[in-house]
Amino acid sequence: MNSIVIHYSEIGLKGSNRPFFEKALIKDIENKTGNKVRKEYGRFVIDSSEAKGLERVPGIAYYSQAFKVGLDINEMSKSSELILDKSKTVKVVASRSNKQFRFKSPEINKLVGDYLVSKGWKVSMRPEQELFIEVSGRNAYVYKDKIKGIGGLPLGVSGKLIALISGGIDSPVAAYKMIRRGCKVILVHFYHTKEGIEKIIGIAKELSTYQGSTKVYLIPFQDIQAKIITIIPAKYRMITYRRYMLRIAEQVLINEGALGFVTGDNIGQVASQTLDNLRVVYSVTREPIFTPLSGLDKQDIINEAKIIGTYELSIEPYKDCCSFLVAEHPETRSKLEDINKIESKLKLKKLMSEAIKKTEIKIIK
Repeated sequence: MNSIVIHYSEIGLKGSNRPFFEKALIKDIENKTGNKVRKEYGRFVIDSSEAKGLERVPGIAYYSQAFKVGLDINEMSKSSELILDKSKTVKVVASRSNKQFRFKSPEINKLVGDYLVSKGWKVSMRPEQELFIEVSGRNAYVYKDKIKGIGGLPLGVSGKLIALISGGIDSPVAAYKMIRRGCKVILVHFYHTKEGIEKIIGIAKELSTYQGSTKVYLIPFQDIQAKIITIIPAKYRMITYRRYMLRIAEQVLINEGALGFVTGDNIGQVASQTLDNLRVVYSVTREPIFTPLSGLDKQDIINEAKIIGTYELSIEPYKDCCSFLVAEHPETRSKLEDINKIESKLKLKKLMSEAIKKTEIKIIK
């Protein structure tokens, strides 16, 4: 194998904007692999057999390690012998981007298939393996295996989002899903104590394998919580915590020029995530809030966390802000007018400003 052939899917539907998306994808591939990428007839090619890093590039549908050969049926046929398992039936699947090549796809299938039969292979329409041949401008690419990419859109094409990261299982998965949709995600984490904060850094490192680098805002919340506890009844505290976190995070959003928030909220999973309570929490901002996990089952989220590499970090013990001195049975159907009335007694503007000033910013690569 001397080449890697890379295919995208969704980018092909972008019409006149397609070059913009292709350029972004090429840049990300080159950054993650260290290899030069060239475009050939709607595919990308790397002149290397090393595919490390491609499995974490948003925008790739699939990629394959391939033989690059000349526009010659004999070369295509002979290289296929080096790829295929002789004990398994085979089907030849050719595609011809270069319409100047004298053989059409069905003819390539037949010619290479006849060669394989002459060498002892058995061909079948329901094969145990497939041989793919892509005829490009000056070369053809011959390969057997298609390695599935993560799909989505290239990194950064959709703009910036602020992800509220709690340290649990859900929020890193939500951040990943938006990275996969072409967003550059900035993490904001509120902490009561710095004990165990390296867990958040670990999650940021894992997400950085998908987006190259991750900016993390670590914001102290202890003084604000102490004030909330003195005034807000226990059953409303978690809702109030989240409302003030969102207010502070909105300042980060403005400073970063981000276009919205992303949270790990999942409808009905916990008391603070009922529709009534989410409505109350989200009402403090006019900025868009994206909740890509809202309709998933918990097991779906766990499975995704394991796939992307954040699960083991997320289940490590950690003192989460939102669980600090809240009621055993929190309010599940809060009313905005009640919360506004209770919060009117809080005077937190100064404490919020101090929290922002004490914020620690890290760039995780």
